[in-house]
Amino acid sequence: MAATITPHNLDSLFRELDRLTTDLRSLKAGKAPSEQELRACPLIDQWSFGFLPAACLVGAVYQHPMLGNRPTLHTSELVLIDPAKRWARTWSRFYRLGKQQRNECDADATANGRF
Repeated sequence: MAATITPHNLDSLFRELDRLTTDLRSLKAGKAPSEQELRACPLIDQWSFGFLPAACLVGAVYQHPMLGNRPTLHTSELVLIDPAKRWARTWSRFYRLGKQQRNECDADATANGRF
């Protein structure tokens, strides 16, 4: 779930994204993990594909660079949000925040300190 911005959250996110970017660059360059590197990785056995729900924003969108204006849309995964400064960062882009529609999920997340 997306976190409210703190220096610690941003530092953690930078580290995770830096590791992912490094790995993706290596794969793009044709360098797959070596047998030695893979031996140091955790083993997942009896595996299958699953679905991991992720927080996102839902609402009407205006001036989306690819979709234009739409009465309803759900964003990619929500990474950071600052409702006071009226912006959110999803996996794919920043969004300006308009009016918030409150529902039970929002109230529960706020009460539990997740936003």
